[in-house]
Amino acid sequence: MMNKFRDINPQTAFLIIGLIYGLGFLIATPAFQVPDEYEHFYRSLYVSEGHIVPEKLGNLSGVYVPESVKFTSDTVNQEWYTFLQDRDNKTNLAPLLHLPFNSKNMVFEDISRIAVITYSPVPYLVSAFAIDLGKLFNLAPLVLMYIGRLANLLVWIFLTYLAIKITPVHKWVFFMLALLPMTIFEAASLSADSFLLGISFLIIAIFFKYAFDDNKKRIGFKEVYILGILLLLVGLAKSNYILLLFLIFLIPAQKFGNRKNRILVTGSLFLVVVAVVGIWNLIVNGLYAPIIPQVSISGQIIYLLGDPFRFPYLLINTFISRGLSYQFLFVGNFWLDIPLPTWWLGFYLITIIPVALLDKSMVNITKNQKLISAATFILNAIIACALVYITWTPVGQNVIDGIQGRYFIPIFPLLFLLLYKIRDFKNYYEKIDSNKLVIKDKPVIKIVHDNLNPILIAYVVIFLSITLSIFIFDYYI
Repeated sequence: MMNKFRDINPQTAFLIIGLIYGLGFLIATPAFQVPDEYEHFYRSLYVSEGHIVPEKLGNLSGVYVPESVKFTSDTVNQEWYTFLQDRDNKTNLAPLLHLPFNSKNMVFEDISRIAVITYSPVPYLVSAFAIDLGKLFNLAPLVLMYIGRLANLLVWIFLTYLAIKITPVHKWVFFMLALLPMTIFEAASLSADSFLLGISFLIIAIFFKYAFDDNKKRIGFKEVYILGILLLLVGLAKSNYILLLFLIFLIPAQKFGNRKNRILVTGSLFLVVVAVVGIWNLIVNGLYAPIIPQVSISGQIIYLLGDPFRFPYLLINTFISRGLSYQFLFVGNFWLDIPLPTWWLGFYLITIIPVALLDKSMVNITKNQKLISAATFILNAIIACALVYITWTPVGQNVIDGIQGRYFIPIFPLLFLLLYKIRDFKNYYEKIDSNKLVIKDKPVIKIVHDNLNPILIAYVVIFLSITLSIFIFDYYI
């Protein structure tokens, strides 16, 4: 029995743990309390009605939703505001479970102040389909919200399962990053980030397979087509992640035939993806109106172009002054204001490092490939910060407002690749004095190495159990 548990593969372990704790977070997270979940719900509903682009109504931008949806969201918002002001006032949302959906009477909901207004329908297709099925039975809007959450969770689990199965390296790193509390929190919600997290991990895994799997001798039309579709999907989920395309330089040129072919494929993919994403951005141009009056997208761009060397200073100043908050939001700061203990977060992050170092994969990765992976991470992170600065920060401010550590989760597997095989730990225990740290005549380090899988699984389960308990306690008690 122990041998079977010891040999469990990471994708199967993820499938079980992800489903159990995904459902736990789905149920434990109060309705609409994931960031911007009201707006994500409206977009899912709108897509389920067959609409693609939000509407413009005078100076407002938004979508039409049934009165029952508006009543549900207003009631939930008021109930939770009252509860947070006084925890003795318990919420009572039970009547909303019996409120018919009834789409006859529609009202316009302005969501122009949230960037969600500019998102394409791609990250909402799955939740929209599930919601559409629920509408056939005239289910309550609150019930539809949970159905949409469940659909997103299942798709995220499926995409991440494929990613872990496909990648030839750092399977357990993917496993641990996928089971970060914040990852599960977002995945088990109506947020567009649920789809983004799954599709980005899958793209990275496929690039790793094409680059590092010696059995993959040639990159042909089929492989390029797969990359193109996935890059389009991730670009239409959040446009800055199309820069994952640069991972194509991980793939040896000879797999394309020669360097010229690789450049040709890269250029073609770049032009197609940028064209499609660009067209979408042109379609939704003018819908977003920043909630902060001092924010001006055009003004911020002009400001940066006038002093292009100022942006590196802004980045450094922001991470020095607010770097710790990104750690919170990376591992788990739920609803943006329920932090886990700092040491608890840091310990989980640190434990991913030995997992990356002790990876048992046999693939060969060059220093240049590691640098390309790290450079792609840095480039994506910088562009993400630049977009936040342009769309969310007052013109000329010396720190960037609105950066959240969760923005970096979709690309974090790229950074850990730097740690792959920096030292050969195979049979490292044989170099240690066997008379020290032994149990039943076996060195402790060998016992740990041989049982790393069950130890890692047990650790993640314990960590998530305690984290979920803290989450529930802070919310409800």
